[in-house]
Amino acid sequence: MKNPLEIFEEIACIPHISFHTQELFEWIVRFANSCGYGVQTDKTGNIYAFGKNPRFCLQSHYDMVGVGEANKQKPLELYIEDNFLKAKNSSLGADNGIGVAMQLYLMQKYKDLEFLFTNNEEVGLLGAKSLEMKIISHRLINIDSESFGEIILGCAGGYDMNVVFDLKSDKSFYKNTYQITARGFQGGHSGVDIHKDIKNAIVEICYFIDKVDGGICSIVAGEKINSIPVNSQAIIKTNQIINSSEDFLVQEIKSTSVCYDKKAIIDFILGIQNGVRLKDGDDVIDSVNISLLSQEKSKIKISLMGRSNTKSLLDNSLLEAQKLAKRIDPNAQITIDDFYFPWQRNISDDDEFLRSVKNAFGDHFVKVCQIHAGLECGILQERFEAMGKKDVKMLSIGPTILSPHSVNERLDINSFKSFSKVLENLVENYKI
Repeated sequence: MKNPLEIFEEIACIPHISFHTQELFEWIVRFANSCGYGVQTDKTGNIYAFGKNPRFCLQSHYDMVGVGEANKQKPLELYIEDNFLKAKNSSLGADNGIGVAMQLYLMQKYKDLEFLFTNNEEVGLLGAKSLEMKIISHRLINIDSESFGEIILGCAGGYDMNVVFDLKSDKSFYKNTYQITARGFQGGHSGVDIHKDIKNAIVEICYFIDKVDGGICSIVAGEKINSIPVNSQAIIKTNQIINSSEDFLVQEIKSTSVCYDKKAIIDFILGIQNGVRLKDGDDVIDSVNISLLSQEKSKIKISLMGRSNTKSLLDNSLLEAQKLAKRIDPNAQITIDDFYFPWQRNISDDDEFLRSVKNAFGDHFVKVCQIHAGLECGILQERFEAMGKKDVKMLSIGPTILSPHSVNERLDINSFKSFSKVLENLVENYKI
């Protein structure tokens, strides 16, 4: 029998970034069949494995955010440092490969459970939104949380927004051309890490450029819509002398590129209030992350992700961003790639399922809370209800994963060992 970390190591050898998950899909189906589980799949690539008279369902997503080597569709090179599992020059995919590994481990030992593996979560919760299969049991545990000891009963909703400005030409004469390149930025998850004062490479390069009197030739930045950006690079023209800083390497170059007025870019990015926008006590409940910049000639595309833990905050955040864009340029093109409502708690403090999960943690500290990140629970709840399954109670737990969606992603091995014991305690002791 393979242990959970051995299973995760096998998963890490199979490239599975979002939209490129077919090989891992087939591997999971074979694994479930080898354990004697019945398997159903749907056209979105979701996988449902079921045993006899299942007591509850365990759920995770099997796609990952590819940053660094993972984005090249390569097997990951895993290593341990200071009791953390990491991947060399790459995101690790512990989000949510560790959840998948834990499910498959339990599948080897127990035959009275059911397992749901959703596809393409990291690119808009697509698998959950298109789920065509309902579960049998009335309890679901999502294994996609990233802080051991937390029992999550609600999460943020969000939107992905794109704004395209058509930049005005800058016909001024400038004698100097510089390439400005970000260096040393940390990156991280735009939800669970948004409160950590991690510098955003897009916002910072705009602050840098804003201080320079000149025009912009090109700018490109960011990695993923749901990541705090690490990379940014711009080419600008000016009559000033510019020097490198701690955050940016500045190199003088030769260029005959067309120059554009930078005002629309600067006004939008520095006017959007990137980062934490509102807290409830210590909990972040409203935020925005400027995620991506791309340019084609005079057209600059800015992509951002807003998150809020209530519907009203989410609606207001989206409206404010739209109004700012139109105030800067009435002809700005605005598109919304994704919009999903928050998952709001539906389990009471004295619920028997919640009590059983708390008891499974034994002497470990337990905190019942909501998180400022997107989980699939709310969408799964809607899908089940649409299929006539209206009484599924859900919660989310997981081991400690730091800096997901970045090359600094790492799994706390001790927390994972403890988490594995918690899940086995729950499976051993939970009765319908």
